[in-house]
Amino acid sequence: MIMKRILYILPFALIALVACKEDTLDVYHGDNYVHFTPSLNGTPEVEYNFALDGITTAETEVRVPVEVRLWGYTPETEFKCFVSVAEKGTTASSSDYILPEYALFRAGKERAVDTLWVTVKRRPDLLATDYRIVINMDGTSDDHIVGPAMYNSVKVHVFDKIQTAPAWWGAHISDVGEYSPMKYRMLNIFLGKVLKNTDEFGGGMAFKAKIQEFKQWWKDNWESYKYYAKDGVTPLYDTIPD
Repeated sequence: MIMKRILYILPFALIALVACKEDTLDVYHGDNYVHFTPSLNGTPEVEYNFALDGITTAETEVRVPVEVRLWGYTPETEFKCFVSVAEKGTTASSSDYILPEYALFRAGKERAVDTLWVTVKRRPDLLATDYRIVINMDGTSDDHIVGPAMYNSVKVHVFDKIQTAPAWWGAHISDVGEYSPMKYRMLNIFLGKVLKNTDEFGGGMAFKAKIQEFKQWWKDNWESYKYYAKDGVTPLYDTIPD
């Protein structure tokens, strides 16, 4: 009789135990974490290339977005994620960037992400911009925990580089001469944009005329752009055929 009573009570005890466990499994009752969003390689990294990403090549500074991610409660009120620059790994000088004291995580976000806006600057010498800023997340203004540790820092790489000649250069080498990253950059500065193709010029004669206009502009403005060919003697604009 006692054994039957035990067997009868046991299913109800198990149901009650499961119900209690279900009450404690709500993910939003755990800790609330905030960190920098990792990139595809698994670590938080952001790149900005002044040579290609800017609206024009004449830009001297831009605001670069660094994503901040939240796990846990969606906040009902905004809170701050305090940040600072780490000495280790940072190659930028203090004049290269402007870092706010915190990223503001706003309330009512549909996605659990927000943005730290870092202002980065192009260095005065053309092609000389290449630096890194390592930013730490130090804490928050509420009860959110900064973590996991591997996502507490983000590396922002800022550079000003065109890796290879654009595809159109080979077809127009008789107009522009031998490729040089500096020559291509100066052409982009002259045009006020990155020239990715020559379709806008229509026929080859129109493009050749524009290149001659560019060559004369460079000659007239060489004092503002004191850059020379690789031999250090011939001005780079003189490598453009007449």
